[in-house]
Amino acid sequence: MYNCLESINSLYVEKKDKGYVSTPCCLFKHKGKHIVKNIDDLLENDYINEVREGFKGDWKRPECNDCVMNESMGKQSKRQTSLKRGNKGIIVWDLRPGNTCNLKCAMCNPGNSSKWYEDIDVYSKYRTGNINDHRQVRESLDWDWIYNRCKNKAEKIYIAGGEPFYMKAVQKFCQQLSQHEWNRKHTEIQIQTNGVSNTDSFLKTLEKFERLTFSISIDGWGSVNELIRFPTQHDLFCIDTQQLVDLNPMYLSFNITVQAMNLPNVDKTIAKIQKKWNGKYDIHKLYSPNFLSVDCLKPNVVEKVLNETKVKELKTFYSDYKFDKLGNDTMKNYLLDLDAKRGTNSKQTIPWCFE
Repeated sequence: MYNCLESINSLYVEKKDKGYVSTPCCLFKHKGKHIVKNIDDLLENDYINEVREGFKGDWKRPECNDCVMNESMGKQSKRQTSLKRGNKGIIVWDLRPGNTCNLKCAMCNPGNSSKWYEDIDVYSKYRTGNINDHRQVRESLDWDWIYNRCKNKAEKIYIAGGEPFYMKAVQKFCQQLSQHEWNRKHTEIQIQTNGVSNTDSFLKTLEKFERLTFSISIDGWGSVNELIRFPTQHDLFCIDTQQLVDLNPMYLSFNITVQAMNLPNVDKTIAKIQKKWNGKYDIHKLYSPNFLSVDCLKPNVVEKVLNETKVKELKTFYSDYKFDKLGNDTMKNYLLDLDAKRGTNSKQTIPWCFE
């Protein structure tokens, strides 16, 4: 009996220079280390078969820490959701079409955002490894292979980027699916978006589907989000988010990644999205780059937030907080270099990083 069915009833599809990433799910910590040459090999290969067999035993392995943490907080985990779906073959798709994006978020990288190449000198200064390791083939999935297996069968299709709303291949794929009545009625289209990339034509395509879900990335409110998720404009974010709300999705949530740049702003962000859109949220802990982790904030900053916060996840995430002096110095230099490159003012917008 399997204790997790994510690797059996769903398929993660992401292409790198050397082939496709073989992984049981997007949260698995070894994601990206195993590559197969052909897309067909994602269905069966030695590595994924070994992982599947492992899930017949103790599933609480180090690679599955996200599910372990969520379940410890009483939240629904990806593992639990997979078990509810049962073993009906591949009915859930997790598509990562490429790195085409119109934002260059401070914690991101060229592998996930093509726009980061504009600031590649700053990136190379602070990140280790070969810059070519972060290059990703853009919008290069075998869309016909995916479409033929999703047509009249897929119960859920999750699409992340890059920025899916900014990708022509994603728009074409959804348009093709929208021509099938079964998919319009039964396929849940779930898109991770930065909330500043809507187009009228894509909205018209999406409104044909009865089952829509959006996860909107936001890492602060107002100027904080504009700084972190540069070059987001707050007014446009509000307009585009309302357009997605107006599509009457089954579920809409806001995705927040907690880090040094936004820790003191998280409570305000959640309060604002709840007041404006009655917004639900998913909250995650930043793991990379380590010089933007909460450990890089001074103890007085972190202690104040943890003492006053109404967001219970923050207390759980940072019960093991330990100040990183070197990380603090690196963070400040990194932010100042980004300011010089982008014309921003981190000291004014996120002063807690400079205390």
